[in-house]
Amino acid sequence: MIGQIKEKARTAMKAQYWPIVGNELLASILIGGIGGFSMRFNKSNLNNLRELIGNDAMYGKILGILLGIAATVGIISLLYSFLVGNLIRVGISKIRLSAYAQESFRTENLFSAFKQYGRCVGTMALYTLFITLGLILFIVPGIIVALGLYEVPYLLADDPSISGMDAIRRSWEDMKGRKGELFGLMLSFIGWILLTILTCGILAAFYTGPYMALAEAGFYREKNMSL
Repeated sequence: MIGQIKEKARTAMKAQYWPIVGNELLASILIGGIGGFSMRFNKSNLNNLRELIGNDAMYGKILGILLGIAATVGIISLLYSFLVGNLIRVGISKIRLSAYAQESFRTENLFSAFKQYGRCVGTMALYTLFITLGLILFIVPGIIVALGLYEVPYLLADDPSISGMDAIRRSWEDMKGRKGELFGLMLSFIGWILLTILTCGILAAFYTGPYMALAEAGFYREKNMSL
C-alpha cells in the first residue's frame, strides 16, 4: 500500500507541481506567522550588553524591557498559532486531499476552516494540546498520540458536518492498528530526508516536503476509500 500511495503522490506532483509547491510554501509561512521571529539570550550576549552599557542600573532596565518584549512576542506567537496557524493546517489538508486525487483546488481553500471558525479552532487547540502533553511525558508517547490523532485536520477539512470531539474520537479509533503503517510510510522517506539535509533544506521546499505531505494525505484518502 505504501508504494501505491507514494506513486499516486508523485503522479499528483507532476500533474500540478507549481500550484502544490506554491500553496505548501504559503501555508508554511502563514502557519509560522511571527513564530519565525525570536529573541535569544545567552550569557555571552548579556555580558557584552552589560559591558556596552557600563551602568548596572541602566543595564537592568534595558534587560527588563528586552525580556518583556520577548515574553510579549512569545505570547502573541502562541495565540497566533492557536487562532490562525492551526486553521491554516486544516486548509492545507483540504488542498492536499484534492491534489492527491488530482482534483482542482484554489489558494483560497487555505482559509476554508475560517468559515467554521469555532469548530476548527477548538478542535485543533485540543489536537495540539494532546500532542504537546504526550511529548512532555516522553518522546514515544508523544509520537503515539500524534499518530493516533493524525486524521483530525483531514477529517475537519473533509467533513464539514463532523463535530470536533467526533473528529478526535474517530481519528483515534481509525488509527488503532494502523499507526505502524503510517509510521512506516514516514520512515520510507528517510532517503529523501537525507538528501534534503545535503541541500540545506532547499529540496524540502520544492519537492520533499510537498511529496511527503501528499503521501500522508493519500494515506487518509486510501484508508477511507477502502472502508
